[in-house]
Formats: sequence, structure tokens, C-alpha cells
Amino acid sequence: MPRLMPRRSLLSTVSLVALAFAPLPAFARDDAAGDVAKQLSDPGNQVAATVALTALSEALLDIRIEPLRRALGAIGSDRADDLPLDARLRDLAGPGARDLPGDIGRTVPKTMGAAAGMAGAVGEMLPELQAAIDRMKNALPQN
Repeated sequence: MPRLMPRRSLLSTVSLVALAFAPLPAFARDDAAGDVAKQLSDPGNQVAATVALTALSEALLDIRIEPLRRALGAIGSDRADDLPLDARLRDLAGPGARDLPGDIGRTVPKTMGAAAGMAGAVGEMLPELQAAIDRMKNALPQN
């Protein structure tokens, strides 16, 4: 019997990857955290990230694992010997894999919305963090 990847773990990982698909500016300006929050909460960006990640999840689930099986065999591992020759990643993910793209579609916008809130909170913290950095610089001996 193949070892199955926990569905919640797979879904959480894919949802976090959604953040990489959002157009995030560098935190170089004072209002950058607000820009990040705005981009993450933008419905258009959320739809784009959801569509991209849903398509990506379908493509990844269809990957054949035979090359991995051969590679493991080449290094002397028998960990994949019990997997069928025609197995795909979705076979390892288990029966919930068919629901994964839909779950991603429901989760990505929520995850991006939560990240937008976090970015806003970080933006509010930046003056305090800068003050702490300044205090640390002043506390260190100057060479």
C-alpha cells in the first residue's frame, strides 16, 4: 500500500504558495506594507492566483512517479517498490486528491485575505521596528 501524503498538509502548502503568485512589491517604501495588503486583498489578484494554483495542482497531481521510483531504485532504496509502475502523484495523495483543486479554489482567496491583514499589521508595526533598530544602533559601540 502506498504511503499517503496528508491532505491537509498538501492543501496548506499549496495555499501558502498562493502568496508567491500575488504581485508583491519590495518592502522598501514606507507604504509598501499597505501596497502588499492592497494587492493581496484585490479580488482580481485572488482570482488570478486561484486559477493558476488550481491548474498547477491538476498538473502536479498528474505527474508520473516512475522516474522517482527508478531514481530511488538506483540509489538502493526500496521505498517505492510497492507503487504501481503507472502511478501518478494523485495516487500518493489518496482519495481526497480529486477534491484538491476545488479546495484550493475555496482556500486561496481566504489565505490571501488573511495575509493581507497580516501585511497591514506589519505596516503598522514598521515605525516601532525602525525605532527598535535605531535604539540598537545607538547602543552598539561605534568603530
